[in-house]
Amino acid sequence: MFVVKCGAKARTNDYRPCRQPAMTNGRCRLHGGKSTGALTSEGKQRIRSASTRHGFYLKESIAERRLASRILRDALRL
Repeated sequence: MFVVKCGAKARTNDYRPCRQPAMTNGRCRLHGGKSTGALTSEGKQRIRSASTRHGFYLKESIAERRLASRILRDALRL
C-alpha cells in the first residue's frame, strides 16, 4: 500500500520534506490542519465576539505614547 507523504518543508537543519502521512487535503495534521474554521453563522459570531484587541494602535494610546516621548525628550534636553 502506497502512503502519500505530507511534503511540506520541515524545520530541520536542511529543510527536508515532512515525512508524516498526508490527510485528504494533501498535508499532515501538523502542516495542513484539520480545522476549516467556523462554518455556521453561530460559530462565526462566536469567533467575532471572542476576538480581543490589545489597544496598542488606538488613537488614545498613540497620543499617550507621543506625549510620553515628548516629555522624555524635553527632560533630556534640560
